[in-house]
Amino acid sequence: MMLSLYRQQYGADGGLDARSADNAIGRTSLGLWDLVLRESLQNSWDARTEKTGHICYSVDEYEMSEDQTSVLTEQVFAELPPKCKSTGLHRFIHSKRIRVLVISDSGTRGLGGPVRADVSSAHGEHRDFVDFIRNLGRSTSKGLEGGTYGLGKGVLYRASQVGLCLIYSQAHHNGILEPRLIGVSGGDGDYDDGASRYTGRNWWGVPGEDGIVDPVVGQDARHLAERLGMRIPKEDATGTSIMVIAPDFDGVKNGRERVAAIADAALKWAWPHALDFGKGQNIRFEFTADGESVAMTQPLSHPVYHEFAAAYIEARQRILDPDHEGNWQTVFTPIRIQRPKLTSGLLTHRISHTPVSTGSELENTVALLRDPRMVVKYLSVAAQPNGVPVFGVFISTPGMNEKFALSEPVTHDDWVYQKAATEKNAPNPVRITLDRIRETFRILSTQGAKAGSGVASKGASRVSAALGSLLSGFSGTGAEEQEASSGAGLAGSRRPRKASIRQIAASSLDFLGTEVVAKYPFSLSGGRPGNIAKVRVTARVVTESGGNESSSPERAAMPRFAGWVTPSGQRSLEEIFTVAVPNEDVIIAMFTQPADTAIRVTASVEEFENAGS
Repeated sequence: MMLSLYRQQYGADGGLDARSADNAIGRTSLGLWDLVLRESLQNSWDARTEKTGHICYSVDEYEMSEDQTSVLTEQVFAELPPKCKSTGLHRFIHSKRIRVLVISDSGTRGLGGPVRADVSSAHGEHRDFVDFIRNLGRSTSKGLEGGTYGLGKGVLYRASQVGLCLIYSQAHHNGILEPRLIGVSGGDGDYDDGASRYTGRNWWGVPGEDGIVDPVVGQDARHLAERLGMRIPKEDATGTSIMVIAPDFDGVKNGRERVAAIADAALKWAWPHALDFGKGQNIRFEFTADGESVAMTQPLSHPVYHEFAAAYIEARQRILDPDHEGNWQTVFTPIRIQRPKLTSGLLTHRISHTPVSTGSELENTVALLRDPRMVVKYLSVAAQPNGVPVFGVFISTPGMNEKFALSEPVTHDDWVYQKAATEKNAPNPVRITLDRIRETFRILSTQGAKAGSGVASKGASRVSAALGSLLSGFSGTGAEEQEASSGAGLAGSRRPRKASIRQIAASSLDFLGTEVVAKYPFSLSGGRPGNIAKVRVTARVVTESGGNESSSPERAAMPRFAGWVTPSGQRSLEEIFTVAVPNEDVIIAMFTQPADTAIRVTASVEEFENAGS
């Protein structure tokens, strides 16, 4: 069957330019595929059926066959408007084929309700079809479900180089399961055609008596979607599929990169829903490009998102059980507001279980979450002076969801406290919350900086143990970390008669095979010429009180000596390093670095006469 084009004219009483939805998005720091993922996934999650509480979200990109391309261009979009992006559809057909991106969900209710915006719905029936297909903006009756069919949907048309989407859905209307299919364009400007002026909004479907098109329904709709290769629900199920025609190449080179970018965005913004708490993931993600699977890394298997996920798991336990204390590395900080007295949420943070920079832009950030537990934003916080990255999660209380939601822009990617509705001269809870989160890490940073770089103080040890950083403390003559003497190497300076050892740089991490090791560089100085020096090092786990553990804390392994690296680059497994003095070469001691553990290294040196001299 052939679909008809309907072009919306301005009424005598005015109308809306088709670009309204796209323009409403405004400037954002998010990339196109982050926006596509966030908007479409939020809509899918909000439409989940109460029966399951779990959904499947899929993205498939493929090049249509010649037959599919023919159906798309000769039956669906055979008639094109004269002055819109979609007018150039045929320019994107190569070798009689065109590329499409299909975003699908299942376990959702689909786009149900009336198909005309001026028709009231039956009692309790959702108006999802008209809200997504016909209307711009969102009715206040929708409540505060994040992003549900608001202006953010304009990003789906932005994702198409021709501003075209084909929407297929199966939903209940008046108690009957009905397949529906309709074409929609967006992102065009208004224009004149003859004596009439058009908004730039277009639909393709079956014309009614008034000339306005309605969706193709029933088996005709399902058959057409199948011919086009769309992933669609089973015949007795509900769900929605959105086909983006000729997807944009913003930031990508090919279809697989595009799908991978969306999969990366799913991990970045929806990792809480990809965790399995014994009932399966809230959202099952599936990604394919040209028939081949594109993997999405699981949060707990990723070096960066593992840290957020681990903090979130502990926070979730604390919310479910206020007596839950978490592991020895987790810090819980309720964010409290004095006027009026309330708790806006729970801040949970930790430092990387592998205390070394990951190079990620998400280091030293806090993931801001409200219901429905999508990440709104990663809030930058003060870095710690030891360079070990911080990762945190803030979860708002149910009573604060509305205030945080109202502070968000169209793209729901920030909490803008100036937008939060407050009474005149009343405290702004959104601003106070953000300030308290930042202040928490400023205090930690200041405490860490005051501790200095030598033997850590008891207070610094407590903070560092809680956050999982590396610590270094040294014993023996001159063994603390220190700068080289300002007089070293000057003519007339006297070499110390007794051998001493000092750390000459901060510890660092490296891989030794598959193990993570901490490397401590030392330099010997002094010693009577002809004597030998024997250097030994030991490592201990640091407790929260700043003391040394003689045995492993719960769920923590003990550090193990992994050898010396000599000036020639050779590795020695001898626990005592023997060298002739004087000698100022750098030697490196290595210890295995247990996960979730702070360690203190001590070094000592003894000098002996060389029996062979």
